[in-house]
Amino acid sequence: MADISNGCQVGILEWCIQRRSLHRTTTQVHKNREEKNVLKLKKALYGLKQAPQAWNTRIDTYFKENGFKQCPYEHALYVKKNGGNMLFVALYVDDLIFMGNNGEMILDFKNRMTQEFDMTDLGLMKFFLGLEVRQEMTGIFVSQEAYAKEILKKYKMTHCNPVSTPMEPGVKLSKFDGGNESTQFMEEPVYSHWKALKRILRYIQGTVSLRLFYSNIEDYKLIGYSDSDWCGDLDDRKSTSGYVFFMGNTTFSWLSKKQPIMTLLTCEAEYVATSWCVCVMLYGSEICWVSWSNNNSVQLRYELTINQRLSWQRTQ
Repeated sequence: MADISNGCQVGILEWCIQRRSLHRTTTQVHKNREEKNVLKLKKALYGLKQAPQAWNTRIDTYFKENGFKQCPYEHALYVKKNGGNMLFVALYVDDLIFMGNNGEMILDFKNRMTQEFDMTDLGLMKFFLGLEVRQEMTGIFVSQEAYAKEILKKYKMTHCNPVSTPMEPGVKLSKFDGGNESTQFMEEPVYSHWKALKRILRYIQGTVSLRLFYSNIEDYKLIGYSDSDWCGDLDDRKSTSGYVFFMGNTTFSWLSKKQPIMTLLTCEAEYVATSWCVCVMLYGSEICWVSWSNNNSVQLRYELTINQRLSWQRTQ
């Protein structure tokens, strides 16, 4: 993992951008008249609207000139291949996450980047965007323990009694709870909403030390499951869909969200959930196809519910 200092300030501007100077000078000819200086920018500045685009253009050009190929399905991912050796670089603004199966390629990449940019090598990734990463010989652990403890401390729930489920079975919330029809969940919460939020914090207290474990296995398969209720929302009668995807034996993508439309049949609600899940499946399969292009085939299985199953195999 690495960080590039002042990434937005090293971008080269392709536009003619002029900025008024903060200093005002008075000429000898016109002593009573102030003249405003106008400066032409050569490099981007923080706060400039064109700065992120200028930085992204420069780093993208640098990667492509040094043998990297941009993933067509995830534009922040760059891949470099040299025979059986591969190097992956994930870009998030001016932060880089890179990994590969060849130590010399990784060392050469860090040396070249240090010569081109003011880059700081942060070593093995430990914290990134609120995620804690612990790398061991047996695999990689990913958690949000520090963030969860911070939330519990903020709301003074560090010593609360834990529960095993985030909500009580069968409980359905409504904005009409409490007799006030104008009550909203976030704007004017009532006692039932507060009680439900407190139970979520108690659930976090009981699961604060749990982690996702990604181990090294030979038979990697992308497997997804989805489900949906029907008219579960008491206020607008919309359904809620959910899906979860496994890479090998570990979860890596999941979602539970209310559908944007109101469905008339349970089958229609299932189809909406299916469409969401298939979109993620296609996206994930294309990413895996880029990563595993040296293999002869990529096998994917998509399971909906107990009586519905869709199998798909893609060959090179």
